[in-house]
Amino acid sequence: MRIAVIGGGILGASVGWHLAQGGARVTVFHAAAPGATEGSFAWINASLGNDPAYRRLRVASMAAWPGLAAAAPGTGFQACGGLMWDAPEAELRAYVAEAENYPLRLVGAAEAQGLEPALRHPPALAVHAAGEGMAEPVAAAAALRRGLEVVRSEVTLVEAKGRAALRVAGAVRSFDAVVLAAGAASAALLAPLGMALSMHAPLGMLAWSRPVARRLNGLVMMPDMHIRQTDEGRIVLGEDYGGTDPGMDPEEKGRALLALASQRLHGPTLVFNHVTLAGRPTPGDGRPAVGALAMPGLWLALSHSGVTLAPAIGAMLATEMLTGARDPLLDPYAPDRLVQLT
Repeated sequence: MRIAVIGGGILGASVGWHLAQGGARVTVFHAAAPGATEGSFAWINASLGNDPAYRRLRVASMAAWPGLAAAAPGTGFQACGGLMWDAPEAELRAYVAEAENYPLRLVGAAEAQGLEPALRHPPALAVHAAGEGMAEPVAAAAALRRGLEVVRSEVTLVEAKGRAALRVAGAVRSFDAVVLAAGAASAALLAPLGMALSMHAPLGMLAWSRPVARRLNGLVMMPDMHIRQTDEGRIVLGEDYGGTDPGMDPEEKGRALLALASQRLHGPTLVFNHVTLAGRPTPGDGRPAVGALAMPGLWLALSHSGVTLAPAIGAMLATEMLTGARDPLLDPYAPDRLVQLT
């Protein structure tokens, strides 16, 4: 089976990798322009704000991350845990009390300090989620693309003989199936086929420091800032995991955030390195859109939480495409609910 994947970010790369593991011949069309993967905070979680069905999908994907990281070395995956106090105390307590199959516990200031000794002012009450983690999304996508045919080219979706096909460098190329995993570009790619996809891609900014000695053990989500430390030692942060409104001067905003983080953490002042700006691809109702579209041979993989969900969506969609069996965890997320034919 010859399959094209449009989009080589973390989600498209995972779909392609899993399809190849199932025996498909996969070509990934990976545009040169940076996308959501390059600007992801990369928090692997099933945290606050998820209904039970969505949390089950996220928990399943979290459980799949260690195996995927072992099979595709170089993802930068760490099951490091997360410390969170970015909600009122009543919400934190309710979150822990209502959690199902998701290990959470309340910790006081002394234990929070023990978990993250670099905190200058540990919270009086926080939630510790030992199973949460992070990955290095650019490295992870590259690790999953390794061994696949990768074409660095812009493409256009077209119809050929009643099926989805691609126009690449002026020539039409046909495949047994095409997976659209192009993130923020998905709606524009579908429009010429007469499909209106409900989605948006708000811009988010993250600030990155120069590398520093290890300062954080895991992810830290405080009320006005979410912080993690990368494999190479960079502190990366935004006002929340989705990034920050960059305003008129993103660099100035990034420097201000790092200055604030320097006040929150013991150690030398953090030195600004750069900011990343990325559209956050988000389906219209905020939940993933994964599965077959109305045009024969065309499939969609779209989700805001690409890093968390990459293992599950990659494996489940590949299985469905190769065998016809749809995982029940994906049942609420068929894409037709968000697509209108024009």
